[in-house]
Amino acid sequence: MSELLNFTTPFGAFFVFLIILLRVSAIVVLAPIFSSYSIQAQAKIAFAFVFSLVLYPVVKNYIHITDFSILNIAAIIIREVVLSAALAFCVHFVWAGIELGAQLVGFMMGFSIANVLSPEENLQISILAEFESILAILIFLIIDGHHVFIRAMADSFKMVPVGGFVLNQNIFHILSNLAVMMFSVAFKILAPAVVALVVTNVVFGIIARTMPQMNIMIVAFPLSIGIGLFVLGVSFNYSAYVIVKYYNSALSYVYALLGGG
Repeated sequence: MSELLNFTTPFGAFFVFLIILLRVSAIVVLAPIFSSYSIQAQAKIAFAFVFSLVLYPVVKNYIHITDFSILNIAAIIIREVVLSAALAFCVHFVWAGIELGAQLVGFMMGFSIANVLSPEENLQISILAEFESILAILIFLIIDGHHVFIRAMADSFKMVPVGGFVLNQNIFHILSNLAVMMFSVAFKILAPAVVALVVTNVVFGIIARTMPQMNIMIVAFPLSIGIGLFVLGVSFNYSAYVIVKYYNSALSYVYALLGGG
């Protein structure tokens, strides 16, 4: 079966192209931005096919497979999907942290009732979480994070042989760091709004105890929304700076994963 990888034969070249298409398709389906439900499946298929064609003459010499048994091919497919998922999680953890913090702030402001459909995860999230999610996507595009991810996709064939990705202790350590980063993102980005709303609720609680005849609920809801939106607007530049900082860390983890941790 070694003649399958002979580039001079059409079938061998087609087999190598399928191997490249396997990894590219898995990354496109799971990667940030490209995995959005707002992008049609036909567009994802077209991008994966075109990008595989572009990569073929560059990375074909890095494809080395000697065992063509069904079990080995199945193991290669599983490892390629796991590699793609691990790379995608590097950025998705940042987005998850932003949405987690925004959900908390939205709940404290009273926005948890008004949910909208997120085009990124196809889930019901609060309006504020959707706003922060769109902001995070725009910042990711502004800093050319999608270019870095595409470059990492091309470099992955040089750094990780096809079917050679193995989950080891270092990779699990990176994934645990990303999980910790998710909560760190949620706290640091929206900490000003959370602190302001906590102080506001404490003040309302004191007023309700000292002046029970006052209907505090009528004042609390609009004032909480106003204070929350005001603090979010004031801390907008700070939030963008923190998001960029965490994006840089997440993208560095992408190459750390490709290097085996």
